[in-house]
Amino acid sequence: MSRKIKLQEKFEIYRTNEMKKGDKVMDMVWVKSKVTIPRTVPNVLERKKLFSILSNNRMKKLTIIRSAAGYGKTTLLSLWLKHIDESVAWFTIDQNDNDPVRFLKYLIHTLSFSILNVEQKLNNILDETPPFETIIDTLLNDLDTYKENIHIVFDNFQEIHNPQIHQIINRLIEYLPANARIYITTRTNLELPLAKWRVKGWILEVGTGQLCFDLEELQSFFNSVTNDEQKDALKPLLKTTGGWIAGIQLIKLSTGGMIGNLSSEEILAKASSYIHEYFMQEILLILPHELQDFLLRTSILNYLDPSVCASITNGLDSLTTFSELEKNCLFIEQVQAHPPVYRYQTLFRHALQVEFQRQYSYEMITSIYYEAATNLCQREDYVAAIELALNGELYKLAHEWIQKYLVEIFAEGHTLLFGQWIQKLRNAQFPVDINMLVLYITTLFSTHEIDQANKIIEELLLKQNKWKWMEGFQFIAVSKIFEIIHAYIGYMEDGDIEKAKVGLQTHVNVRKNKSSLYHISLKYNQFEPRILCTFVGAKGKFLPVEKMDELIHVLNESEIRERNITGVTYGLLAEILYEINDLDRASKELEIGLQYGLHFQDPGLFIPMYLLKARIYMTKKQFEEAHLLLLEAMKETDKPYWIGMLYIMKAQSYLLEGNISYAQQEFFRVTDFINYRIASKNPFYLLVQGKILYAKNQLEEALQIAIRLKEGATQEKQIVTLIEAGLLEAICHFSLGKEDFALTVLHDALEHGVSYGYYRTFIEEDSIWPLLNKYWRLRQHNKGDTFKSVPLAYVNKLLQNDSTEDEFFANFTAREKDVLQLLAEGASNKEIAQQLQLTEGTIRIYLTEIYSKIGVKSRTKAILWAKEWLGF
Repeated sequence: MSRKIKLQEKFEIYRTNEMKKGDKVMDMVWVKSKVTIPRTVPNVLERKKLFSILSNNRMKKLTIIRSAAGYGKTTLLSLWLKHIDESVAWFTIDQNDNDPVRFLKYLIHTLSFSILNVEQKLNNILDETPPFETIIDTLLNDLDTYKENIHIVFDNFQEIHNPQIHQIINRLIEYLPANARIYITTRTNLELPLAKWRVKGWILEVGTGQLCFDLEELQSFFNSVTNDEQKDALKPLLKTTGGWIAGIQLIKLSTGGMIGNLSSEEILAKASSYIHEYFMQEILLILPHELQDFLLRTSILNYLDPSVCASITNGLDSLTTFSELEKNCLFIEQVQAHPPVYRYQTLFRHALQVEFQRQYSYEMITSIYYEAATNLCQREDYVAAIELALNGELYKLAHEWIQKYLVEIFAEGHTLLFGQWIQKLRNAQFPVDINMLVLYITTLFSTHEIDQANKIIEELLLKQNKWKWMEGFQFIAVSKIFEIIHAYIGYMEDGDIEKAKVGLQTHVNVRKNKSSLYHISLKYNQFEPRILCTFVGAKGKFLPVEKMDELIHVLNESEIRERNITGVTYGLLAEILYEINDLDRASKELEIGLQYGLHFQDPGLFIPMYLLKARIYMTKKQFEEAHLLLLEAMKETDKPYWIGMLYIMKAQSYLLEGNISYAQQEFFRVTDFINYRIASKNPFYLLVQGKILYAKNQLEEALQIAIRLKEGATQEKQIVTLIEAGLLEAICHFSLGKEDFALTVLHDALEHGVSYGYYRTFIEEDSIWPLLNKYWRLRQHNKGDTFKSVPLAYVNKLLQNDSTEDEFFANFTAREKDVLQLLAEGASNKEIAQQLQLTEGTIRIYLTEIYSKIGVKSRTKAILWAKEWLGF
């Protein structure tokens, strides 16, 4: 017998347990729970959206609810039928009901138990062994005499495979009276004429997509979730579970409902045993052995290409198997039609992988991984091949393929993956090729893993001293890359252009030009919205513009002027120019950086340039132009992370416009693109989140974010973030009435600002002006100045952009301002008159006018006001 037997026959074998011939079906014991609406657990979540669908389709003859196990089919119907409070006949089917006589007797008993008193009459007819049509027709006539609506439920219909029972159901539905409705829950396709009934408009079909929990339902299920931020934290869980209700319940049970601070991997680890047990008992162990083996072997693959699966399975036709699995709702979905590609549901695959490791020997597992990875590599799907080889601990093979496809890896934007692969090899103590180590350094720098990068630099320098690897022909290309990185970092640290020229302007040996490695386009930024925050920008400790001009001149005179590092340098210069408020030149330089980024398809360069361009628009109050630009930028990348960054900027733009509602709306879209756990650690995300909370007057919440952001920035030594977080913290303290705290925090931010020449970061924050004015007045009049480390000239320069104070003092004449100043210093009317060379009567006239303008009626209150305003 051929091993490639039809899969449908196997499904019938494992599902069917036909009653043996000669069994006495007449001698039946009625199980009451089979004909009773199942109980639901207390506080079960009501599916209001699904209730609405069922309610709007109450006139349909047939409702089919079809999905895999654990999606709440039975619970939904139980709640719905209790909700509508009409007559219900419920029949829970098991494998013993696959005999047509037993099936009919239970159907008759169900209806008699719940609605109609027809059991004796119909059983008498059944005892005479008439055609089944006679029983059904008699039943239909009895249903027609019932004056109320009747709801008949066939639960777990996947247990029925007998064609005679299908004919019974077919006739029942074809001639169903107008007062009756039939509901079928099933895990599999139905052998019924559904196509014809769809055309006639008789049926409502509810599938897996509708049964899945959505984000709102997930939030209700975890009833401790109360706000939008916590709701966003549930998005990774929704993605991991796919909305599968049983899986969500098991996760809640295994974690105690406390998932807010857990990653998807941590959640899976906690719930793994529960989920594994469920799938084993409900799905895997009742399948034929050959099919179990097929599922376990293919679980190693992210995507199930039938032709790849054929190389590692036991002879079952892969395409037919996947098709039948999909029809039978076995936690699989088709992700591509031509050619067909499938994937397992995440939790199902995880459970299969656990069982795969448990059942098979190490040698067998290694062999399966090898066959699949080799097959993928032969198809030139090198990314999947390398991933699979590493997962299967085939390190030598993975290393060989990384070497082979090194240029393609960088050209096709797999830089982060490359870094992860090399780290896996090093963690496994596998010796990594020097070419790959040099390129790995750039990946580490771009992800801010500076300490690790420096360790590898030291490692390579030691190897150079020992083996002179930089002189070897096979390393001739990466040796130049190594020199460029060394020289660039050195210049950013000390600004010594002569020393930098050694690495940046050394001519490349002609043999290097023949190396494809030398022409790899390296990516220097993987996630920062500003080049300033990267290692290229020295984490915000930027060089003076003259030094940057000097560097760009050297780069343009060198052979690397057409390389990405030159574009990144233009981008960095543009951001520095913006920060020192040279907007015109910043606009010119950013366009050069933008063109480099687009040319090299480097979102780590062109997205920061688009963001900078949007900032310049916002500075000029051109908000519409900023929004259009950000939408244009979204068309330039398909990377979800960078799209998320653009949405954060859109939120900030609306915030500056004063439209808090729109700002919040755009902000909540961010986690549609970036995993919440990643987003919630991103400084740009946290900063805008804090500003939105501040604008909504949720000051304590905004303050906590500012403090958290500042702690992270201090640890990472990120100057830009340190200043931005400090400003947010200061205005929160000030608004909460904690003036001393606010002034101290502001001073710290100003210290960082004056050290590195920051300007725009301060003046972009409109809420800072009252506090900055307070700080200035305190500094101006306080003899025991504790804040003297910040020059007053720097504060004055910032305050030149504050229009609020000018607008207020425009109401005062020059003489009135002089009077206010002396009044605050405690001078009497006589002393004021003497100093200003005026009469006391004139001073009294001035004071009357001042009282009127500031809204006070006494000298005492005027003095207090003057001291407060002038910082005494």
